[in-house]
Amino acid sequence: MRLTLVAALVALAVGSSPVHAASLGGMGKAIFGNAFDFKKANLDKVPVNAIKVGKLEVVLQRTRLNEIRKAYGGTIQRQGDGSERADWLCYYADGANVWFVANALGGFEFVMMVAAEAAKKPGAGCEDAPADFAVPSFGVPGLGAGIAELKDTFGSAPVRSGKISYRADEPGADALGTANNAQYIGYVVSGKKVTGIGIGETSVQIAK
Repeated sequence: MRLTLVAALVALAVGSSPVHAASLGGMGKAIFGNAFDFKKANLDKVPVNAIKVGKLEVVLQRTRLNEIRKAYGGTIQRQGDGSERADWLCYYADGANVWFVANALGGFEFVMMVAAEAAKKPGAGCEDAPADFAVPSFGVPGLGAGIAELKDTFGSAPVRSGKISYRADEPGADALGTANNAQYIGYVVSGKKVTGIGIGETSVQIAK
């Protein structure tokens, strides 16, 4: 959902009332809280068009959080207020916690971020996934990938405190051509292997 359209959606409620429970953690928190350096674009084109999650195809800014809940069950969690509010679902499957996050720019309804992190047990607020759930396939290197794979896919990027950041801007993402669509990807690496990945999108107004 593009920024020019989400303003009218901010007041809408998610189909299933979120509960205030565990705090957003792990890679979900990292990608929501902008723990990465996404200030400048370092990719020529947006690398991820859709994210495959078992039987479901998730498209950032277009797939609703409630669609994921209907497909896989689970409880929509919430923390914070206003621009600091996050609504999310988190599942644990195949040695990974997986988050789907909606924020104010998505009207707290549309998935704006997806993250996955290797883990030995469910994180706070993460529920065991059903059998037909699968750890997301992002169409780019994911959990367990080596730094060399990231370089082959995206080119060189500095590793800062175990994190690697990528961003691509897509010109004229809204109908008026006044905003760029920014897609950002954050990796956490340990021992030269990816242990966490988060991907998000937003629309950025073009400076006049």
